[in-house]
Amino acid sequence: MAALYRHRYTQIPCAQMYMVIDTDEVSARNAALELHAIRWSTDFNDALSSEVDIIDISTPNYLHGQQAVAALFSGKHVLLQKPIAPTVTEAEEIVDAGRRNNKQVGIYMSMLDNPIYHEIKKVVEKGLLGRITSLHCRGAHRGGLSMPEGSWRNSVEKTGGGSFIQLAVHQINMAQLIAGDKISRVAAFSKNMMCANIGGDDVTSACCEFEGGIQGVLESAYCADQNILSIYGSGGFISVYNDSIVQIKMDEPYYGEIIRYDHPGGIKFISGLSCIELYKSDNPYDQHIAFVKAIMQGSAVPVPADTGLYDLRIVKAVYKSACENRFVSVSEI
Repeated sequence: MAALYRHRYTQIPCAQMYMVIDTDEVSARNAALELHAIRWSTDFNDALSSEVDIIDISTPNYLHGQQAVAALFSGKHVLLQKPIAPTVTEAEEIVDAGRRNNKQVGIYMSMLDNPIYHEIKKVVEKGLLGRITSLHCRGAHRGGLSMPEGSWRNSVEKTGGGSFIQLAVHQINMAQLIAGDKISRVAAFSKNMMCANIGGDDVTSACCEFEGGIQGVLESAYCADQNILSIYGSGGFISVYNDSIVQIKMDEPYYGEIIRYDHPGGIKFISGLSCIELYKSDNPYDQHIAFVKAIMQGSAVPVPADTGLYDLRIVKAVYKSACENRFVSVSEI
């Protein structure tokens, strides 16, 4: 995954890529050349060097806790790939380490790279969808059908679950951000239907309730396609499919950076909204760049560890509900 975004760090003025680390020596060396890094290594402990201010940890879930805590106690700020950790205990240790060392921990959520979600949040905040009644959130692809044996994703212990913790955590985070409210309780079904090499669930469905009364449906799958985020209100609805196609209907017009809606009451489709298509080079919403700039400016990071911890509690509440066949409050976790 790091290969998809690591070049973005070279676009930040006054920041230097000091070191690249990978367990494979050739990969580490090649990445260092690509990024003009000063050093490369195959040993994570080298990242704890005094020359380093920020560490981006893009490793399997089960390594997040030990690596992040070590980095924080060595005086580094840390950006972690989602989810924050496989277990709530490890996540709490990461949050505590950040506080004890007065260092910031951020969680990289890729949906926030896309400007369409920032614009949808503005639409909701302006009241153009009226009073929000419900959301439908789905994170899914068919990768579990071809998952090779020997992958860390085969292990419930190493991932923290299955498709829901790996995929739906994106939509969980975004749904709460757009709604401006927290999910408070859930009722769920979760199972492995057809992905023998996935240790946890390959399909999960959950109903949820937000603290303010909004209702929602959360879904994940490793054996079927389609990412969806839909917001429904008394004044209209907006649906985003696969992070690039928007369907919209509202009672009022809206003219924003991305969305142009000038036929109130009618349904409009807008396509070509993926980050790759919208931003061929610089992306002002890039969360890796935003994290580094926040550290440099002494401001709050976009997605703090506390948020990542709460999102993980929701994931675990869903799994607990499915296991115990009952409603589960997030506060129980």
